[in-house]
Order: sequence, then C-alpha cells, then structure tokens
Amino acid sequence: MSLTRNRFLAAIGALWLVGAIMVFAVSTRQETIVVTHWANGHMMNEALLPTFAKQFNAGKYRTSSGKQIKVEAYTVNSGVMTCQLIKRASHGFCDENKGTGGEGGDGLPDPTIVTPAADHWLSLVNRNIGRTLIDVNAMKPLATTYVGIATYADMAQCLGWPGREIGFADIVALANDPAGWESKPCAKTEWGPQPLISFTDPSSSSTGRTMLFTLYSIAAGVPLERLTQSQVTRASVVDYVKELQGAVDHYVPDTLILNTKIYLGPRYGHFFFIAEDNLVKLYQGKVKVTEGGKTEAKRLTRDMVMIYPKEGSPTHNHSAGIVQAGWVTPEQLEAAGKWTGFLMEETQQRAFMEEGFRPGNPNVAYVRPSGSKFWPDPNKPAIKLNPDRIDPAAAEAIVASWGEVKNSGVVTFILDTSVSMTGNKLEQAKKGVMRALDNIHNRNLVGLVTFSNGINGRNEVRPITENRYTIASSVQGARASGATALYDAIAEGIRMTDTAPGDPEAIRGVVVLTDGQANAGRDLSSVVKMRSRQTEQPVFCHGRTGDSSCLAGVYGEELALETRHRIHIFVVGIGDADLEVCRILAEATGAACRGTTDKDLAEVLEQFGRYF
Repeated sequence: MSLTRNRFLAAIGALWLVGAIMVFAVSTRQETIVVTHWANGHMMNEALLPTFAKQFNAGKYRTSSGKQIKVEAYTVNSGVMTCQLIKRASHGFCDENKGTGGEGGDGLPDPTIVTPAADHWLSLVNRNIGRTLIDVNAMKPLATTYVGIATYADMAQCLGWPGREIGFADIVALANDPAGWESKPCAKTEWGPQPLISFTDPSSSSTGRTMLFTLYSIAAGVPLERLTQSQVTRASVVDYVKELQGAVDHYVPDTLILNTKIYLGPRYGHFFFIAEDNLVKLYQGKVKVTEGGKTEAKRLTRDMVMIYPKEGSPTHNHSAGIVQAGWVTPEQLEAAGKWTGFLMEETQQRAFMEEGFRPGNPNVAYVRPSGSKFWPDPNKPAIKLNPDRIDPAAAEAIVASWGEVKNSGVVTFILDTSVSMTGNKLEQAKKGVMRALDNIHNRNLVGLVTFSNGINGRNEVRPITENRYTIASSVQGARASGATALYDAIAEGIRMTDTAPGDPEAIRGVVVLTDGQANAGRDLSSVVKMRSRQTEQPVFCHGRTGDSSCLAGVYGEELALETRHRIHIFVVGIGDADLEVCRILAEATGAACRGTTDKDLAEVLEQFGRYF
C-alpha cells in the first residue's frame, strides 16, 4: 500500500514539474522586449518608421529566447535628442524640451536606438559625457540624402545652370553685387533687385549645422574630417564664413518653418539650403506649410531645382545608433539588431526612396520617387562631403562661433496692451518677450513699442547688452487698457528699426504681438501696398475691425512707408487676431505670420528670437 502510494505521489510530482516547466516556457514566450527608437522628423514621416513599426510588430519577431519584440518609435528632433542623451547618460541638465518633436522630452522612455538627421550630433554626445555612448563608427545609414541649394528653376537657369556649375561663391558674388539681380539680363522684375538667401539656425537645425561645418571646411581648404579646432579660428576662415552670412536675408529656427517660405515663392526667398528628400516631399505635397494662419500640406506651385555646389555637397546619413547605456539590456540589443535588419530589407528601402531618400542598403536597386519633378540623381553630387566625421572639438568651436559669424540683426518688438490682452494673454506675452530676448545674440540691437489707443511707451533701439533689462522692465510694467491702434504701432516700429544704427547689411525686422483687430489710428493701406491677385490693380483697405473682407483675393506687395533698409514684419496673432491682416503684412515684407493661442504664446515668441 505504501509503495503504491509513493508511486502515485511521484507521478503527481512529475506531472506538476512538467506543468511548471510548460507554464514557465509559455510565460517566457509571452514576455515582450521593447525597442524604443528615437528618430528625427524626416524618418518619422507616417509612410516610414511609424508604418514600418506597425508592420514589424504585426510580424511577431522574437528574440532567440522566444520573447516577442515590440518597436516603439518617437519623433525627437536632433537637438533635443542630443540634449536628452547627455542629460540621461551623465545626470546633467537639459533645457531643450521645447520645439519640434521636443515638447515633453523628459517624459520620453529611454532610447535603445537613436537616429538624428546627421551623425555628428552623436559625436557631440560622446564628447560631452566623456565616453562612447554611441559608437559612431559602427553606425549604419538607414537612408541617406545630400544637402544642396534649392532655388526656383528660372533663377538657376538665369545663373547658367545646368550647363554651368554653381557654387557658394557665385551666390555670395550675386548678393554682394550692388546691382544684384539687375546685373543679370534674364532676371525677372518680380524677383526684386536683392537676392534673398535663407539659413536655418545651427543650434536647432541639422541642416544649418551641417552647412556651417561645410563653410568652415571650404574656407580652411581641408576635408571636414581633417578640420581642426585651431583652423576654424583663423581670421581668413572666419572672414570667409562672415562674408556668406553677411549675404543672408533672413534666418529661421528650423526647416519646417523654412518650408513655408519656399512654398510662398520668390517674395520670401530665393536660395534655400535643404536636403534632397525635403524638396521631393515639397513636390509631392507632403510638407505642411502655414499660409494665412492655416497649416496644411500643399504641393509646390513653381518649379524648383537642386544645385549641388561645385565646392561639394554634405550628406545626412540618418543612421541607427545603438545606445550603450545601463538601461539597454542584452536582449534589447539583440532585438534592435532584428529591427534594423528589417529596415534594411528591400521593401522598406524602396519606401525610403519613394520619400526622396537614397538607399542605405547599397544592394537595393535605385527607385525614382513618384509625384516629384526632382529626384536624387545617383550620379550626383560630383564632390561628396561627410560632416559626420568632423572632430567634435572643431564642431563645438564652430557652433560656439555662430553668434559672431552670422549676420547681425536689428529688431523692434511691438506689444499690444489693449484691453483685450487682459489676463493670461498679456502674462504669456511678457514671458515670451523675455525668452526671445534670451535668444537674441549680444551683437544685435533691440527696441520695444507698447500700444493701445496709441503709442504708450517706447524703448529706442540700442545694443541688447545695454537694452535687455530696460526692455524687460518696460514689459513687466505693461498693463492692459484701451483700444487697438495697431498700424500706428507698426509704423513706429518700422521707423525705429530703419533708423537704428548698426551694420547696413543687418537683418532688420519688427515682431508684432497682437490679439485684436485695429479699431483706432491709421489704416492698413498707410503701412503696406496691396494688389488684387486677379487684376493686379492696387487695392486700398482700412484693415479695421469688421472691414477685412476687402483683403480676400489680395496680396501684400511692399511697404507703403519709405525706408532705407529692407524691413521684415513678423506677426504673432493670438486668438481672434485678424490673420488676413497678419498674412498681408508678412507677404509685403517677406516675413512670417503665425496664429497661436495664449497657451503656446510664450514658446512661439521665443522662437522669433531665433530669426535675428
């Protein structure tokens, strides 16, 4: 009896053990390994990584231990990515949580893979934390693109393209010629006499940073990978970069904002430094642009071409960088390898090419993107530059020099203090002006106008080193009351900006902040000239409360006020502000119009500090 009982218990034990093993195996297989991929906005186009991640996850890929892999992709722009990696790996401080793809950066999960637009951001990370967080030399491009000079086809042809090679020197020579476009018999009147060059801020834009590195390399006469910190400080090198920057008509914080200027035509700019995929997507109508206060995807309405500078074109590799940090487990590394392998397969590579990229996998046949008159030519550019291998010390020295080599700026802020600004609007406006002042370099000049029924107060334009705290005090003391003499304030801001001392070639602008519609003072027609789009006849419009319907089908031609310098009028319209008036003012001066809410106001105003 005892023997039988023992055998029975042994059998039960064996069955329990087998069951436990099976349960453990099933539970192990049900565990998920998450691969967190931070990627720049170019890669996070809905047709690319977001779609690929869904397809990969549906395929139920597993690790060698049987655990299912799940990919989570997040849009994080390159500057924010860099700042967050440095913070998380070294327990430092990061204040780059605002801006494109960066809002709430602190709340993002730790990354397994990172893909900035250009690898040189990650070399900066390694240098700052004092060790290799990402092995840049081991990174593989997911898809590549070259940065060139985008311009309108008729302008390129007027310069001799495609039969003649065009370079940075040609653009600078045209800009420095007192006759400008008038020196070219083929130039069109609508272009205006002055060539307009746009440049993005290298502190936040991968393209701006890459182009700045490239200019220093060309000036020093050495390849980017051999550029040293001592070479970038040579007087002759700095003077070359200053000469090109002196020809820049306006700066913008990033390429997303630049796209709007490109779409709006020659009145807003002529030469733009952008990547090939950007131009393809503009043609395809996949890029969102802001016009008249509305943001939507639109196709180009004018033919544009990409000039590959004869001095050379830099590449953006969009590589997959594996993060070597304590938060990344061996199984996540294995899972990351499966994910990046998936991205290199032909189907995914062809999708990258449909979006205007070149393949990261050299074994995949080239595909011409549909819906675009421009496509990356595999035989171009003739001279290829690689900014990703620049010495981090040289790169830091170049970025640190930005405020000294960029074109200087003269700006007057115009702050609406009418009664409609009472409460949070005015408080957010004050914060925004303060943050904008912090973004303006010490070489620039700045002034302030506050208004309601008329001009309430003014701080004449002076160097920001002298005027920053005076303006801050005036802003902090502003109180809301009275009507809205909007055009009186704009005219005064134009006068102050135009007559201020400073470099004759400085970028001069007025930044207007208002939440209302003009209901006092002068009319809109006294500030800007307008024409009908249909008949090209002059249009006169008061532009006052209840009288903006006359602006339908009308465009802003130029300032109605006499000025010695080109003056840009940037308008930030809050809430019920008349965005048609905003559009007209921006059109007439080649500037920007931005509608916003009081919630986002401070951040929007902060961005405008990067225009100067």
